[in-house]
Formats: sequence, C-alpha cells, structure tokens
Amino acid sequence: MSIHASGITKTFGKYTALANVDFTAPSGKLVALLGPSGSGKTTLLRILAGLEFADAGSGRVQFDNEDVTSVPAGKRGVGFMFQHYALFRHMTVFENIAFGLRVRGRASRPSEDKITERVRELLHLVQLDGLEKRFPTQLSGGQRQRVALARALAVQPKVLLLDEPFGALDAKVRKELRRWLRKFHDEIHITTVFVTHDQEEALEIADEVVIMNQAKVEQVGSPQEVYDRPATPFVHRFLGNVNILRDAAAWGNTGPIHDNGRLAADGLLYVRPHDIEVHPHGSETSGIPAVLRYIHAAGPQAQLTFEVIATGEQVEADITRSGLAELNLKPNDLALLKLRPTHAFQDYAI
Repeated sequence: MSIHASGITKTFGKYTALANVDFTAPSGKLVALLGPSGSGKTTLLRILAGLEFADAGSGRVQFDNEDVTSVPAGKRGVGFMFQHYALFRHMTVFENIAFGLRVRGRASRPSEDKITERVRELLHLVQLDGLEKRFPTQLSGGQRQRVALARALAVQPKVLLLDEPFGALDAKVRKELRRWLRKFHDEIHITTVFVTHDQEEALEIADEVVIMNQAKVEQVGSPQEVYDRPATPFVHRFLGNVNILRDAAAWGNTGPIHDNGRLAADGLLYVRPHDIEVHPHGSETSGIPAVLRYIHAAGPQAQLTFEVIATGEQVEADITRSGLAELNLKPNDLALLKLRPTHAFQDYAI
C-alpha cells in the first residue's frame, strides 16, 4: 500500500512544524525521513499515523487512493512504533504483543487460540522464541525494540511507521538491528516509514530517503542519489563529511569541477574527502599547496587534515593507509591537493 501526503502544513502556535510538505512512500518500500532535530520529520510521521492532524484546510493524506485525512489513528490500519517503545512494564512479552488484539471490539476480536497463534508467529518472526513469559525489564534494549515491533505488527497493519526505532540503543546494537530490520522488511514487504537523524542509518537500509530541514523537504531520492548528487547546500553539509571550498577558480585548475558535480547554488565548491587527491609537494602535477596538520589513521583509511597555504582554509582528505605510507607524509609536511575526476554527472545543474 502506498502513502501519499500533499500540501501538509502544521503549526503549533507561532511555530511552523511543516510548511506545505508533499511526501510519498511507494508500496512495499522502506522509506527514511531524515533530518536534524526540529526539521518536522516526527510531526509528519504522526500526521501519517493520524496521531496529529494538519492545520484546517491544509492538504490531505491518502493510503493508495483512499483519503484518510480525517480518519483517526485507530481506524487507519497503521502499526506505529514509538521512539521509546512504550512497552507495558507490568505485562509479559506475550501480553504486550497481544495487547492490540485484545482491546479490539468484540465483533473484530480474535479468539484466544487465534491470538496465541498470532503472537507465537510474531515471536518467531522477530527471533524471540521462548521469551514470551519475560517482562520488559528482563530484556536487552534490542530485544525490547523487537517486542515493540512485533506489537505494532500484531494487528496486521496496512503500513508500518517507526519513530527513531534505534534511538535508545548503543552504537553496536544499532548497527546489528538496522541490518536485521532491512532483512526483516525484505521478508514481510510492508510499506514502512521510519524517522531518523542518523545519516549512516538512512543511507544503509532505506530504499528511498526524504531529507527534511526547517519544516520543508529538501530532497528525495535513493541513498546513492542523495549522497552523490545533493540538491541543495544543506544536503551537501548534512550527508557525510564535506569540504566547503571558496576559491572555486583555483580548484578548477586542478580538476573538472562540473564532472565532480560539487558546485552548489551558493557558488561554493562542495567536495567529499574521498574526492581529494594528495600528491607529493614538488611533483609535476598541478595542485593546491597545503600543509598537513593532522593524521588520523586508526581505521581502514587515513583521514588527513590540511591547511591551504593561500587561504588558510581547512581541507580533509581520505586516502588508504598504504597510500599514506607511500607518500611518507608527517604533520607540517607540504603536499599538493587536487580534485579527483570522478562522479561524472553531465546533467548536474550548476
């Protein structure tokens, strides 16, 4: 089932949370709402769920071709997972998952046998077999997250909406569970929208990324599209590390600016650290003279920070550790920097 919202505006007093926002989640896709705190992503998610409503006369929300703009949350067929899971501490895992089925009206409430069967299916699906008698306090953070997900799925929702699903977890568990969620989604194929402010998270597991900032949508596209072809200066800055270079003409003498697709509408040059080549000072290649200030080589790549001699601006470059060894650079050594001739987007607007 697809989700489409158009012309959504939401204000809280004098504060504008959403300003004429359009949003689409294609059927069966995993879509990330990505942006900094206060960008409007959680408000949009809650409006899709029916937990909030857009301002009077503002836009509409459709599931497939059905208008649900005025339909309350309980009748939209939505599975919603809150940021802090909101599990009932006095209920077992089994009772938490069964809750949504048990509170249905008598006419639509399944029998106890059907409820038990559904809960056991979900426990197996989220890999929590044998834990049905435990209480939330007896579970790890990752296990609680999967209980909350199973509870959201118990009512067989049309769509699944997740608000910062990994926000309460440590980095290692986050990484494991987001990969699990991607695999899980591929198995159930339910249209899913999740809110996150973690760029790596969105780029790793989403089919499509909707980037929000200051109550508006900045860009929509696949993870590769939004990373490789940022549409606005904000997206350039927000997605991953980027060098913001002011002397575009000088850098243009070292490599093809247009081919790099990094000259934004504000006239500044935006270049990822891996698109900076480092050459020995005094070599025959043309480049921008710079002094190496810092080396961070604790990971698979060496992260180098240079100071451009002519302007004093800081430039970061990522190279392989073997490449660093070949260059034999040390702090305060001189080097030449140039643009790497990659990402040839002929239709990139500059």
